[in-house]
Amino acid sequence: MRVIAGTLLALALAPGAPNVIATRPELPRVILDTRMPARTGRTVTLRAGDDLQAALNKAQPGDEIVLQARATFTGGFMLPLRKGGALPGTGAVITIRTSDIAALPEGRRVQPSDSMSMARIVVPQNGMEAITTAPGTSGFRIVGVEITAAPSVNLVSRLVRLGDGSNTQHALDAVPQNIVLDRTWIHVGPKVDIRRCVDLHSGASAIIDSYIAGCHSANGDAQAILMYNGPGPYRIMNNYLEGSGENVMVGGADPFIPKMIPSDIEIRRNHFFKPMSWKIDDPSYAGKLWTIKNLFELKMGERVLVEANVFENSWVSAQVGFALLLKTTNDVKPALTTKDITVRSNLIRGAAGGVNVAGIDGLMFRVLIDNNLFLDIDNPKWGENGRLFQATNVEDLTITHNTGFVRGTMFGLEPPDCPRLTFTDNLVGHGQYGIKAGGVGIGSATLAKVSPGYTFTGNVVVGGESAVYPPGNNFVRSALEVGWADPTASFPVIGPKSLYARRGANGTTAGADGAALEKAVEGVTSPRPTR
Repeated sequence: MRVIAGTLLALALAPGAPNVIATRPELPRVILDTRMPARTGRTVTLRAGDDLQAALNKAQPGDEIVLQARATFTGGFMLPLRKGGALPGTGAVITIRTSDIAALPEGRRVQPSDSMSMARIVVPQNGMEAITTAPGTSGFRIVGVEITAAPSVNLVSRLVRLGDGSNTQHALDAVPQNIVLDRTWIHVGPKVDIRRCVDLHSGASAIIDSYIAGCHSANGDAQAILMYNGPGPYRIMNNYLEGSGENVMVGGADPFIPKMIPSDIEIRRNHFFKPMSWKIDDPSYAGKLWTIKNLFELKMGERVLVEANVFENSWVSAQVGFALLLKTTNDVKPALTTKDITVRSNLIRGAAGGVNVAGIDGLMFRVLIDNNLFLDIDNPKWGENGRLFQATNVEDLTITHNTGFVRGTMFGLEPPDCPRLTFTDNLVGHGQYGIKAGGVGIGSATLAKVSPGYTFTGNVVVGGESAVYPPGNNFVRSALEVGWADPTASFPVIGPKSLYARRGANGTTAGADGAALEKAVEGVTSPRPTR
């Protein structure tokens, strides 16, 4: 990765083992430069009672609107039509920030405890949106602001709407560009029904170093962040994210811009979390039952990087509890694709199932799941799912160097075919069914039936019978025989003296690289500088 000053980061293709991973996904072509811009225009300072909308209407690119820390600005506010820089890091922007910015250093994720250093934007009534955008506007950054609803509010559609997810935004020239939410605390109260904390239907936009919480609904899916009617590129970086339906969803509705697919999406170093207080096991409970689904869902998209995140808590409720769903699901004709998806170096813990990869109409291509650690998957407390991986109708799916164990099914493979599946160098529990498709035998029989051109080698599998699998893999009777470097480690790995060390492709050791993964997610569950 290299910095192009003031514009973009060019993301280089990571080195790999080309004889094992034949078709790697393309990574995002651009990653947004989200460093704080310089002020080049006026500074306008607002105190409690001043007219924020009037200040926004007068502001020009390069200006800075400084909101007094702890002051409350009540109402809904629109970012007016301006033509600032089209990309973060290019051209002048209008900055709206707290006066106590020194207490919120750049690169540190904010917490609710930082509220005394923030200005507040508060919606006073049901159905009102705190921040919206004029069609086609560009060049705004909101920094160090709390965005919430008044205590009397109990129903919110969305708090922040960047762009428009309706037919009103049906052409690219109507899409807002270069909008950055930086060090924001976006939340509602514990009893508020809200469908969305942030609608991200803009282009070249980012949410960074922010804390987005309480995004829950009993009336359908709720997300911390939803994007489907904007082209990207997007940067979702170093945030805490709560959502009852999906914490983050790409897709979920068809875009109104013809042939537009959200693309070049970077999702890095975020803590995806569902509070256990949302898990109601007592069917007689008379309170709100939020609609619980998964932690991350992709229904369309291209060149998506999901890296160095912590995904935590996903249970059987309105869905079957997979932590991650990577799909092609839309009604557009011809249908839009999901392709070039990279999921690497993530920690996934506390879920009924691991990752489900599912295409439609043969329109899902090139998915890489690499160097991820799955902990506490398929524990009965999360409900009945029992699958570490599941896939159907995807071409060139590569699952390599992952570690995870389940009681039920290591890998559920279902027709239509998944051609050129690569499953290599994983350290996995076989479970009861191993690799299995309905109506087909375990292991090689399923692979031959569902995955023409498959590669299955270099894996260390705890349980199962080697005779029903392709050669070139290692089967052990129990986890005690793996030869752990440290069986009590938070990031367990096969030790250098194990019989199964360096038995994988190119002399590698099966499973996730514990040291690299631990470094990748260090501090993700707590605030720390990331730049």
